[in-house]
Amino acid sequence: MVETRLTGRIFLAAATLAGTALVPALANAEPAADVNWSTLNLTVSTENRGEAPRTAVLSCHPVGGSHPHAKSACQTLSAVDGDLNLLGEGQAMCTLIHQPVTYTARGYWQGRPVAFEKTYSNKCIAEASTGKVFAF
Repeated sequence: MVETRLTGRIFLAAATLAGTALVPALANAEPAADVNWSTLNLTVSTENRGEAPRTAVLSCHPVGGSHPHAKSACQTLSAVDGDLNLLGEGQAMCTLIHQPVTYTARGYWQGRPVAFEKTYSNKCIAEASTGKVFAF
C-alpha cells in the first residue's frame, strides 16, 4: 500500500514537472497553419439581371474547397504570391462583344488579407487573364 502511494506521488511529480517545462514552449509556439493558410471566396457576376452570381471557395495550403479546378487555381495564385492584381492580360482570340463580367475575391493568402475586384469587358478576356482561378 505504501509502495502504491509512493509510485503515485512519483508519477504525479514527474507529470507536473513535464507539464511545467512545456508551458513556456507552447506559449511561444505559432501554429504553422496560421502562417500559410489560404482561403478565398470567389464570385463571378454579370450585368445580366437573369443570371445569379456564381461563387466558389478556394483553399490552398492544403488545396481544397468547392472550386472544381483548385490545384490549377492555386498554382496560378502561387505564381503571383496571391496578388490577383498581378495576373496579366492573357493571350486569347476573343470577340469584341461587350458583355461585362466582374470577378471578386475576398479572403486570405498565406495569412495576408486579399481584396480583389475587376470588371472585364467579356468572359473570354476575363478567363484569358485569370486562368483557372475563376473557372467554376
